[in-house]
Amino acid sequence: MEQINILSVEFIGFVLITLTGYYLIGQILPRPAQNAWLLLASYYFYYTWSDTFLYVLLFVTAANFLFGILIHKNPSHKKMLLRTGVILNIAALTWYLVGGPFIRSLSLPVDTLIVLFPFIVLPAGMSYYTLNGISYLVDISLKIAKPTTNFIDFSLYLAYFPKLISGPLERARKFLPILSEAQTVDNAQIASSLTLILIGMLRAGILAGVFSLLRPGQPLESPAKSDALSLLWAMTTVMFYIYNSFSGYTDIVRGVSGLFGIPLTRNFMQPFASKDFSDFWQRWHISLSQWLRDYIYMPVSRAFLRRNPSRTNIPNLIVPPLITMLVSGLWHGATPNLVLWGFLMGLFIVIENVRALRRPAVPQQIVPRWRRFFSAASLLALMFIATAPFDLDLKNTLAYYRQMLFGWEWRPINLLPGLVIPFSLLLDWFQGRSGDETVFLKWPVWVQVILVVSITMGTIIVQKLQSAPAVFVYP
Repeated sequence: MEQINILSVEFIGFVLITLTGYYLIGQILPRPAQNAWLLLASYYFYYTWSDTFLYVLLFVTAANFLFGILIHKNPSHKKMLLRTGVILNIAALTWYLVGGPFIRSLSLPVDTLIVLFPFIVLPAGMSYYTLNGISYLVDISLKIAKPTTNFIDFSLYLAYFPKLISGPLERARKFLPILSEAQTVDNAQIASSLTLILIGMLRAGILAGVFSLLRPGQPLESPAKSDALSLLWAMTTVMFYIYNSFSGYTDIVRGVSGLFGIPLTRNFMQPFASKDFSDFWQRWHISLSQWLRDYIYMPVSRAFLRRNPSRTNIPNLIVPPLITMLVSGLWHGATPNLVLWGFLMGLFIVIENVRALRRPAVPQQIVPRWRRFFSAASLLALMFIATAPFDLDLKNTLAYYRQMLFGWEWRPINLLPGLVIPFSLLLDWFQGRSGDETVFLKWPVWVQVILVVSITMGTIIVQKLQSAPAVFVYP
């Protein structure tokens, strides 16, 4: 069975059928029946990716549901139960991130690999639903949330198809109460949800699609043979491609979820307008950044502050961000290049933290424009350095850095992707200036009609031009 691509006609049909059943059931049966329908639809959606993926999801769901109840009912043993539940989630994810690639590296016979296939290929979305499971157990242990005794609702929390493959990450204490209430979707919410879907199509279908058609891949395929300027330009297009693909995907699934009356977390907020790395991670992959902050950074930081609550506690300025970003790197993939990526991101945040001791932050409004421009340019330059290991393996990353130092020579470069970058930034500008991501609803109706037709046709054309449009999965 073929995977359902969110930019495909099949996905539109799937959503329409699911929506129709959802609202018809809501007319004659109580809310739990709607949740059961959404769960069946979500499992079917996941089944189109792989039936073995579905088995893994069912196992993780049952384990977290059981441990949540046990932690709540056994307060004297909750620490032991929490550790066991968290370790189980981490062990399952680690096996697929580390064990699977190791087995594939052994060059076993094809017949053997076919037998082992369910155990060596990372199930789509597993990086997300295991983190959801961990946050659920931790919140119960801290008495921030109570466990649900409704297995269908909990299963839907982990399997809900709009967020299953690539997030956003949701907290159970926010998501589960929504499932217990009757949802009313009015005209304003429908308009807002459809606008998000169109914005997502513009980003993921058109801008990211054009980037994938035009971006200069050759320099990054062989960095050792490319000059520094070509590599910098290629890495710029990669950053904008990832941004528009991921933020566009998130907008589409948030819009789809809004049609069911279930809001999902906003995941991006003009990241290229960031003033520093800390600000960047409050604007990029927001749901993951908040998860890392609450369950990695804050516990580590509190451990240091208990010994020394001073603002000048240097270990607290260094260790928590490094550990947090290293965990982020390992979550994206347990490979040397992604560990290096996490270390570099953490290192840059540490440098900012230490600098802030001598130069406290001031409101952006009173910072001279030239300094704001210099800060933004410096951030982008450092991003070019830090993003290399995210996109390249370790060998090519080292070649990239070597060329950055010694490979400055003039060669012609492909400037065509530069035609798309202004549109991406302009879209950010409209949303950021108004403080409203659906600001286009305030535009004249005739402009909205033109946008709807243009975005729809543009998405179809760009997807047709791609020989094999990719099904977006992050990481």
